[in-house]
Amino acid sequence: MTSNNSASGYFLYHSIGMYPGKEDDLKTAMSEFAEIWGEANDKQWGYVLQRRQDFIDYWRRVINVPKGSLTTCESVTGGMHMLMRSLPEGSLKGKRVLVSADCFPSVHFLLAGLAAKMGFILDTVPLSAGKAWVETQDYIDHWQQDVGLALLTWVTSVASARADMNALVAHGRDMGSLMVADITQAAGLIPFDALSPKVDFVVSTSLKWMCGTPGAGILYVDKALALELQPEARGWFSQNNPFSWDLDKFEYAPDVRRFDSGTPGSIAAVASLPAMRWHAAQDHAEMVAHNRRLIDQIIAHADDLDLPLYSPRDAARRGGSIMLRMPNKAEAAAVVGALGLERYAVDFRGPIMRLSPGNVTDEAAIDTVFQITKDVLNLRKRRFAGKGPQGDSATLKIGGKTMSSQEILGAFGEMLLSGKIKVVDCTTTLGPKTPIIRLPEDFAKATPKVEINKISEYDSDGPFFAWNWLKLGEHSGTHFDAPHHWISGKDFEDGYTDSLDVQRIVAPVNVIDCSAQAADDPDFLLTPDHVQTWEAEHGNINPGEWVVMRTDWDKRSHDEELFLNEDPDPFEDGAHSPGPTPECIDYLLAKGIVGWGTQCVGTDAGMAGKMSPPYPAHNFLHRDNCFGLASLVNLDQLPAKGAILIAAPLKIENGTGSPIRALALVPA
Repeated sequence: MTSNNSASGYFLYHSIGMYPGKEDDLKTAMSEFAEIWGEANDKQWGYVLQRRQDFIDYWRRVINVPKGSLTTCESVTGGMHMLMRSLPEGSLKGKRVLVSADCFPSVHFLLAGLAAKMGFILDTVPLSAGKAWVETQDYIDHWQQDVGLALLTWVTSVASARADMNALVAHGRDMGSLMVADITQAAGLIPFDALSPKVDFVVSTSLKWMCGTPGAGILYVDKALALELQPEARGWFSQNNPFSWDLDKFEYAPDVRRFDSGTPGSIAAVASLPAMRWHAAQDHAEMVAHNRRLIDQIIAHADDLDLPLYSPRDAARRGGSIMLRMPNKAEAAAVVGALGLERYAVDFRGPIMRLSPGNVTDEAAIDTVFQITKDVLNLRKRRFAGKGPQGDSATLKIGGKTMSSQEILGAFGEMLLSGKIKVVDCTTTLGPKTPIIRLPEDFAKATPKVEINKISEYDSDGPFFAWNWLKLGEHSGTHFDAPHHWISGKDFEDGYTDSLDVQRIVAPVNVIDCSAQAADDPDFLLTPDHVQTWEAEHGNINPGEWVVMRTDWDKRSHDEELFLNEDPDPFEDGAHSPGPTPECIDYLLAKGIVGWGTQCVGTDAGMAGKMSPPYPAHNFLHRDNCFGLASLVNLDQLPAKGAILIAAPLKIENGTGSPIRALALVPA
């Protein structure tokens, strides 16, 4: 793999837009703001409100709307809420509000909550047959004269499918409906004119192709319609003269300023203003052409790898993104993780990989992105036991001698019996003193301590036998985490302890020795660089193998407090124990491991709740249908490579995990 050390591999304009020099521009803008806002004079408000107005004026040019028709809001959802709660009382009662199933989900959540309060019926047009989006004609077919308001999603976030705004607006005028255009996914890349065809309202954000910051949303309101609207949240800036203090004579401003309510939040506008200036100076036709050239290359590579498009193939029906359907969610996650390690910024939603090339994206990066994709997909085909390279027969050449699987197993048995292969117990003793992970009381219900209760011991309760009954959690002591243990793995049918493929749990094990680092720093984190250094010395980690992190943390298990090592601050959730970084787990999953294990109470570092995302070992492993092992012991008796680990959970019905007797087979 070839590392990418610049923004040339950035494909996330559907999330956050980038442009050359953005970091420096932001630093300058925020430094200027800090200097002016922190000075002991009365110049602050003039500066801040003028910068906010500059931001508004740049946005007016982007969508070609007149002065007094556009204002700021925190987000698309916030702008939509402001608008909905400004409509005349009862104007939507008994009517339908029409949305498409591929609208921005946050706005749908909002409208679903407002439906009962405002008396309208929320009607969601389903995805078109065989498509990942709603076709314009299907939307129109659902649109009759009882639709009081229609939300028009210009370009979908799900599939980058672009609606035919001319056809939609023309039909909306015939139906007499109010129309709100959500232009978020393509604003600033593909030209949009709010006056041609003329929509009533527009909501958007500056985050994406405009390259701005969070909180810098916009709301456009047709100037004639604005006079009929009375925003529910009103304040001193809602007035024509904000300094009119007569409490009995409130009067809305005669334009969109009536939506400003109290003192407007302006920091996001100030921070986004450099991006707006940059955008205004660009050749917009070339921005689109560059995007189209890169997407054409992406489509060609996807076709070569037989990855189906999840977006329209026709550029005229598409926004600035292209979505590809990966074989499944796990493969999408592994590919995106591997790309991220090489500094190629791509993301995924479920099995869909999303790429949005913009002005900083280099054409040459696309070839590398798809070479990495191809390599990871091919490597991971061998990650399940029994799927590795196959010979012509069930034989293997060992030391120059060809042996059948029966002969190999026979020899293996003889070596076990002769002591040439040693069995190392990697399991801690399970009992009342076994350390169990503690969760904050206000966060979740914790696992109880292990109880061993006697039934009989050669007495009147059982004269010839001794036995006990146990009370314990599935994740107690040395234990196995099945995929269903974490929400990211909840949908795997074979993700329970009684449904998993048992051939996967017996596999070669790679032991990465971090004991010295963990002794020096209990918060030590294993990174991909550490793993690659280990591989350079000991050999590659292969698909289908276990990887365990040796920290000698088991030497602490005699003392529960020492073993858990919780932070003494009562306001600090977490403990100080070593574990992997998110990037480390990404790296290992890209190599196709079967599972990951540690000697601590859980598979994550003690402070992993503060990582992004939180608890990456749990989150990523189980999303990938892989296993976790915790509270392992005696890893100091295992070689770096060459041992076999057997980690068999109890076959609990719908079990999310199980205490195990972890055994390693080691050359004597």
